[in-house]
Amino acid sequence: MKNLVISLLVGLLVGSLVTGVVIWKIMPGMMLEVKESNYPLEETVSRIEQVAKDSNWQVPKIYNLQNSLHEAGYDDFGSLRVLSMCQADHAYKILTDDNNKKVSSMMPCRIGVYEDSDGKVFISRMNIGLMSKMFGGTIETVMGKVAAEEDRMLEGIIKQ
Repeated sequence: MKNLVISLLVGLLVGSLVTGVVIWKIMPGMMLEVKESNYPLEETVSRIEQVAKDSNWQVPKIYNLQNSLHEAGYDDFGSLRVLSMCQADHAYKILTDDNNKKVSSMMPCRIGVYEDSDGKVFISRMNIGLMSKMFGGTIETVMGKVAAEEDRMLEGIIKQ
């Protein structure tokens, strides 16, 4: 009986460790969504900006990280833009509750557009739908809508 208990405890410990390692390894891939664009970089950025505006989203800032790093003395590493995007109704629904203001560090939404060394253009963004499930409540509901809207906005821009 004692050996059975020890075997059970060792099995539980090993199973927990393996599960932890697996989760640690797969989570980064699940938290980011990267899709190839159908268009060159500047056209991709322009199309995202336009479809966002047409969808009642604001694009208050587009960061040119390539230029910023070049100005800081770093070698060119290819084209890279980051679009900050906000939909006021969604933001308001989340931020009116003091308990939800903790997610303000993830706002506004960001979409990265970059060109790899082969000249392919990619769109990178957080998997907001998955991330929202960790918070539950209003955050999950609203951010789930944000994820669906982002998917719809990028439909014709990303390769299927």
